[in-house]
Amino acid sequence: MNKMNRQIVLVCIICSCFSMNIIGQKAPKWIDKARKSIFTLSTFDINNREISSTTAFFISETGEALSSYAAFAGAVRATATDFEGKVLPVAYIIGADDLYDVVKFKVNIASKRVEFLPPASEPVPSGSTCFILNPSSKSTLFAEASVTEATKMKERFGYYKISLPIDHTQANCPWLLPSGHVFALAQDDASGRKTASFGVSSSYAASLRYTSVDAFNSVYTKIGIRKAWPEDAEQASVSLFLMSGSQDSPTYLETLDDFIQTFPNYEDGYTNRAAHYATHYADLQIGREECLKQATSDMAAALKLSSNKSLTMFKQAQLIYTTAMGDSSITDSHWSIPAASELLRRAIDIEDTPACRFLEGDIAFSQGAYDIAYHAYMKGGNTSSSYYMAAKALENIPGSQISDIIALLDSAILKMGQPTPKAAAPYILERIENKIQLGLYKDAVDDYNLYYSLSDGKTNDRFYYLRGQAKYKNSDTEGALSDIREAVRLNDRAAEYHAEEAAILVRMQKYSDAMQSIEKALALAPDFASCYRLLGLCHMRMEKKVEACKAFDKAKELGDPLVVRLIRENCQ
Repeated sequence: MNKMNRQIVLVCIICSCFSMNIIGQKAPKWIDKARKSIFTLSTFDINNREISSTTAFFISETGEALSSYAAFAGAVRATATDFEGKVLPVAYIIGADDLYDVVKFKVNIASKRVEFLPPASEPVPSGSTCFILNPSSKSTLFAEASVTEATKMKERFGYYKISLPIDHTQANCPWLLPSGHVFALAQDDASGRKTASFGVSSSYAASLRYTSVDAFNSVYTKIGIRKAWPEDAEQASVSLFLMSGSQDSPTYLETLDDFIQTFPNYEDGYTNRAAHYATHYADLQIGREECLKQATSDMAAALKLSSNKSLTMFKQAQLIYTTAMGDSSITDSHWSIPAASELLRRAIDIEDTPACRFLEGDIAFSQGAYDIAYHAYMKGGNTSSSYYMAAKALENIPGSQISDIIALLDSAILKMGQPTPKAAAPYILERIENKIQLGLYKDAVDDYNLYYSLSDGKTNDRFYYLRGQAKYKNSDTEGALSDIREAVRLNDRAAEYHAEEAAILVRMQKYSDAMQSIEKALALAPDFASCYRLLGLCHMRMEKKVEACKAFDKAKELGDPLVVRLIRENCQ
């Protein structure tokens, strides 16, 4: 018998049982309502294989329902087959607890309302009369029992032991009070003794609610069905952000659509969807122009709802700028650098903030307007980033003083706190370059040492080569030789490292050692002109004029401009 037939048979049995005369028992007045509130829950895995088929029941007229957590574990899809045999999709999970094996979920109902069983508002005391339906029985529609033990579960909620054992068809059925209120979800005796059964508070199950902190909770991640949004829009916005990194672009667009449908008057939904359309149009397969059009519409909606127009305009200007910079082929005038600048100007007119000025600096920098960028960055807040970008803008302004650039980099690094954090390492490298240009070699070496410390010594051959050059220019030949030899150790295939080692050895008057380094450099780069000049110097210092002039001539042949003077002074 296939799955659909099983479900129809089960529904038919339930319906026929309720139409029978009940011998020895008078049916409660709420029995017909209870019948219509119960349905068959079927869950399916990623390969569309059925995981479970069990009982569930509605607890609200809008389709909220309760059943077993075990039925949902590993499921990516679920359906509800109601008392009429209609198959309805499960929309999302509202809350879950794997310890007590309960899930609250929402069914997409076919009508405006469904029959439901209202949860009891108060805990049920021991000795209370209760009822459970018998969906598999052809003779007894329901059974009467009593609560033999009521224990506190969580807060004011109870966990109940009930005098009547149940079979597997009654698992997850509602335990009902004479009033027709559901007070527990039926659970079998796990011990296997079959002398009693149990019930977990339906009020507790009804109180379960997914929140933003549950995004990575395994209780929820084990269920592949969408989760309900937290009731608070701010919390829901956090959940939306967390989902952005775990869903592909089309799925996340569906998530954004659902968020906006749930919170139609919340600005963040439109802002996030606009950004998604603008930055992921290549993945959405609906065309770039259409995506940008949709993004423009969403930005208009966000601005209309905004309580802080300046901030919203700033965010939108930032989005337009980054989108235009990322794709120069965009022809939509709403998505251009001038459009971003105009929107940013309007934001500044309302409230002149450092963030707005920093973006103004970025836009001007990208357009080569470095003077405007410099002044904007200087208004961009007393921050490390603003000082650093002001220094970068100043580098591109003719006539700027290197000392002023260094001062800005000093401020950028100081703003990062003391002791200097690892994040400052890139700024320190920038400062080194400027210090070397200004001839501040000792200061440059100090910065190289600071960079080495911040990097925990995890540097490469290039670092040792450059620090060695700075040490050499600071007259620390021993230190320079040590660094260049470390560079060679790390990479002995770089001809310039061997040549640098030779230059240091020449200065130290170790000509034989220098010639060995020159030979290694020329073996790697036979046309290395300056190496022949160094070779000539070694021969000249060793009073081998013929060999020296021959090496000088080779350097000249290869285009070394510095060797001309040496030839004139020594070989003519």
